[in-house]
Amino acid sequence: MTLLDKKFKGAALIMALFVTAIIASVSAGLFSMVSTNLENEKNMISEQQAILTTLSLESFTKKYLNNKENRNNIVLAANNFSQKSPINLPLERGNLEANIVDMGQCFNLNSLISISATGEETANQENLEFFKNLMKSLFIQDQKIEEISPAVIDWLDKDFFPDSYLGVEDDYYRNEKPSRLTSNQFFFDITELRDVKGMTEEIFQKLKPYICAFNSVETKININSLNPFYPNILVALSSNTLSDLEARNILNSKPLGGYSSVSDFLNQQEIKTAFSSKFSKSNLTLETKYFILNTNIKIDDKDFHLKSHIFMLNESPKVIRRKFGEYL
Repeated sequence: MTLLDKKFKGAALIMALFVTAIIASVSAGLFSMVSTNLENEKNMISEQQAILTTLSLESFTKKYLNNKENRNNIVLAANNFSQKSPINLPLERGNLEANIVDMGQCFNLNSLISISATGEETANQENLEFFKNLMKSLFIQDQKIEEISPAVIDWLDKDFFPDSYLGVEDDYYRNEKPSRLTSNQFFFDITELRDVKGMTEEIFQKLKPYICAFNSVETKININSLNPFYPNILVALSSNTLSDLEARNILNSKPLGGYSSVSDFLNQQEIKTAFSSKFSKSNLTLETKYFILNTNIKIDDKDFHLKSHIFMLNESPKVIRRKFGEYL
């Protein structure tokens, strides 16, 4: 074999190795692409299955809530601090857990403003006073209460002028980190409260069990929904004249089937002497209008969290909002 033949053979071998390397690289890339596409398709199918399952569960929930007795059962179950998810079903490739939450025991943040017939927005002083009392009952400092209260009003109302000398609008938030603007509209979710001036994570976590955000300026508290493990709504209703222990005792002594009328509740001696504010007498009810269906679905190794907000409109349940994922 001549030297030239050896050189040709060497070049051919290098070329063959080079082509093999290219083919291997392309094959690996194609395999990775196919695997990624398959995984994405699997995730999409799992998500679609979770959504369809939730929609079916929503339909069942609406039928269940259509019955007043069923709604009352959910309300009375609020007293059970350690209640488990009442709906627990195995799925073909996973599991479903769900529960219906009575939202009649919380304070609607959006009720802090009033809207006149002409559309003018002003602070609802009675509701604002209740909100202050709620914060006070949670041992939040007076300085923080006076800072947060007007800031929440300015966050909600549509104008760009501070509601009081302690209020703040866009000029303040532009200089914050991260920079932001006031929403000038209803809270969509209570987590937005974190963005309001004066709010800290510690204060937010204290308020979290007691607040909610509905697309309305109305806030009605169902006295049969109040939970003895969370007595601060009742303490705030009394303008903080009741202690935590006194509020717990009142809630623990609630009739087994709940109060049959608001007057039965108000005529209790402890309540008579403690309830004097306009808010505490005009915002009590025996009916809950808002419920939340919490659905947790596990399919394969994927978790899906969905919340369906249900509003009772003329005794008929309507799904008014859906939220995917879980806020902290």
